[in-house]
Amino acid sequence: MGEINFSIVIPTWNRSSLVGCLLESLYQDRKRYRNGKTEVLVIDNSEGEEKASIAASCRQYDAQYIESVESVRKKRNLGIDLAQYEHILFIDSDVTVKPGLLDSHAAGYREQEEKLGGTFGLTEFVGKKSFWWKILELTSFVDSFGFAKQFPYVSWTIGNNVSFRKNVLLEIGKFEENLPFKLGGDDLDMSYRVTKAGYLIKTVPEAVTYHSRDTWNCWKAVNDRSKRWGSMEYHILKRHPELAHRRLPMTGDIVAFFLLVFGGASLLTHSLAPLAFWGIWCLMLYLMAFGHYVGKNGRTNPFYWTIAMFLQGKYRFHRLVMSLKNKDFSLAFQGQYFGIFHIRSDFQENAKKAWLYCDSMALLIIVMLIYKWIAC
Repeated sequence: MGEINFSIVIPTWNRSSLVGCLLESLYQDRKRYRNGKTEVLVIDNSEGEEKASIAASCRQYDAQYIESVESVRKKRNLGIDLAQYEHILFIDSDVTVKPGLLDSHAAGYREQEEKLGGTFGLTEFVGKKSFWWKILELTSFVDSFGFAKQFPYVSWTIGNNVSFRKNVLLEIGKFEENLPFKLGGDDLDMSYRVTKAGYLIKTVPEAVTYHSRDTWNCWKAVNDRSKRWGSMEYHILKRHPELAHRRLPMTGDIVAFFLLVFGGASLLTHSLAPLAFWGIWCLMLYLMAFGHYVGKNGRTNPFYWTIAMFLQGKYRFHRLVMSLKNKDFSLAFQGQYFGIFHIRSDFQENAKKAWLYCDSMALLIIVMLIYKWIAC
């Protein structure tokens, strides 16, 4: 294999300081790269001082500044269309690159040419750990950023630190521009279509980008992602039903079901006692679930963990809301997975947690019997 040339596509909006840091780190890595030629395309829709600052950084660090519309998907597709080289590397504007990133992606292509559609690197988070970041670490929201150090190949990727052959992207139809939300889901959808077309996506954990935590460090950012990703999961699974796999009911599902049961009992008996028992059961289940988590992962802040579990539930809630809007309950107890090993490990973990429901209900029955005995 001869030269491996990269067109690096960076969609952005109003992140001039972050873009400047990224372009500087890329400029240094491009100077080190000896395996081919490179170009950088910054696709931006900023205005005023932000636009001027980003354009100035492009001039300083040998990047092309390209004006575009607001849509991230259209920006990425424009980058694909304008790219002059055969390998297109997508990088988010809120990261910097570790030296050797381009060499690592190139090595991935050299090591395996046949049916290799793309390479996927590692994203590590840097910067101050805010209140919200400490909560996010306890969720699954950031898991996909670390796929590259867990698996040799992946079925789908995020949109950062990932490269594809241009001919493959054109073959599968590039990024879908007509998804319901402006952000989210398009990277998963596009990269999974690469897999469905018969190509492999090889991980290259030595290719590292450092992602700033600044763009995640507030309630709005966390809440928006929870809502957007949960809602988009419904649409992704409808587009790719083979990614959906039935799982055991989650804790939130069980709690909601028994709320209906005990609530109905309260109405029938004209007493708040059944709802009080439901509250006692919820408390016992919460303590047992927290104990299970600590036993598996080590000590953690219970306040952070509680909010993290709420966010996980909120993610699934928005998927359910989207299902209700479309009058479709087929995904009520299904989840999205990225591979067979994920399916197996997730099911095994939930099977282990099933004893929590049984034991907590057994304890509740004991409490109810004691209450009945005292009342008599």
